[in-house]
Amino acid sequence: MRRFKMSFFKWLTISFMCLYFGFMVGKFKQDILYNQIQLLALDATNLTSENHALLQKLSILQADFFAKEQANLALVAENKKLNEALDTSNNKLYFYEQVVAPELGTTGLNVYAFKVKKVANSNAWSYELVLMQDQKRRRLLNGSFDVIFSPADDAQATQKSIKLSELDKHSSHSFKFKYFQTLKGQFVLPDDLQVDQVFVIAQAAGNRWNRAQRIEKIYDWKEFIEKGGLTLKELAIQAEDE
Repeated sequence: MRRFKMSFFKWLTISFMCLYFGFMVGKFKQDILYNQIQLLALDATNLTSENHALLQKLSILQADFFAKEQANLALVAENKKLNEALDTSNNKLYFYEQVVAPELGTTGLNVYAFKVKKVANSNAWSYELVLMQDQKRRRLLNGSFDVIFSPADDAQATQKSIKLSELDKHSSHSFKFKYFQTLKGQFVLPDDLQVDQVFVIAQAAGNRWNRAQRIEKIYDWKEFIEKGGLTLKELAIQAEDE
C-alpha cells in the first residue's frame, strides 16, 4: 500500500512537472508568436504609412502633370488664335492695300476670295465671292461670274460638270462695282456628283476705259471635303485672259 502511494505521488509529481513544462513551452511559443504579430503589425503600419506617402506623391505628380497639360493646351489654343488673328490681319492688310494702293499688285479685275461653308442642318452650301478692282483710276467694272464644279478626270465619263448658275437660280451672277463687291448665295450639289475641283470664273466687259478680262481660279474641293469643309485651298495662280 505504501509503495502504491509512493508510486502515485511520483506519477502525480511527474504529471504536474510535465504539465508545467508544457505550459511554459506553450507560453514561450505564445510570447514568440505575440512578438512576431507585433512586428508584423508594425511592418503593416509602416507599409501603410509608406503607401499613403506614395499616394500623396502620386497625387502631387498627377496634379502637376494635369496642370502642365492644361497649360500646354491653353498655349496651343492661344497660339492657334494668334495665328488666325495674324492671318486675318494679313488678309485685311492685303485687301486694303489693293483698295488704297492698287499699283502695288496686279491691275484690273481680281478674284480676292472665294469661301464656302456648310449650312447647318441642311445639305446646302453657302458661298461668298469677293471681287475687286486693282488699278489707280477706277471706273465701274461690270460683267458676270460663274463657278464650275468639276468631277475627277476618271469620273467624267459618267459624271458631268455643273455650274453654279444652274444650282443658284436666285442670283443674277453679274457684278458691277468700282472698288470691290461681295457676292453671296446658296447651292445644293447633286447627290451623285463627286466634285474634285472648283473653277471660279469672272469676266469683265470691255469699254473705252477698261479692257475685257477673264479671271479664273481653281480650288481643291476634294481636299476641302476630306478635311471637314474648313478651308478651300487654291490650287493654281489666278489665270487672266483678255
